[in-house]
Amino acid sequence: MVTKKTKYAKITPELKDKLRQAYVQGEADSQGFRRLSSIEELSDQHNLSINTLYKLAQRENWKAEQQEFQNKYEAELDEQRIKEFATESKKFDTASVNIAKALLARVGQVMRNNQNTSMAEFTPNQLDALAGAALKTQKFAKLALGESTDTININANVQETEAFTEVLELLDSVAEQRRKADDKPIH
Repeated sequence: MVTKKTKYAKITPELKDKLRQAYVQGEADSQGFRRLSSIEELSDQHNLSINTLYKLAQRENWKAEQQEFQNKYEAELDEQRIKEFATESKKFDTASVNIAKALLARVGQVMRNNQNTSMAEFTPNQLDALAGAALKTQKFAKLALGESTDTININANVQETEAFTEVLELLDSVAEQRRKADDKPIH
């Protein structure tokens, strides 16, 4: 019985570089995912002895190079994702602050409109609802700005938004008018 000896291709320096790159770095597919070739796949694709290819990869330490490349590649991806998330976070926070400003301005507008009409003054429940809306809006804006909302301290060193200041002034004037009208507490 005669066996036919398989003739394998010779590994040239150019082919060796191509094989190393396919094993170490792989190729990006159509969806952008990186696919690494195995020694077996490379052996089949290029008609090479699998043993020769294993010895070459081991001698030139392709596995360690592959791991090093993978670590760098993942670090670059992580850095890119962080930048993308930071950009998106800034956009989201800006939108949140704008919404908070609009809500606070609306609370102030409702109070001004009621003060300028001959309608009845705010009930304590309405005042509480408006104050609650202003407080929730402030917390919403502080969250968007990355500030703590556990304890909200308003002091002279903090510049409040114009709308929030107007709301506080309107609440004070409504409370003062109530006190003058009844001489009773508004709670």
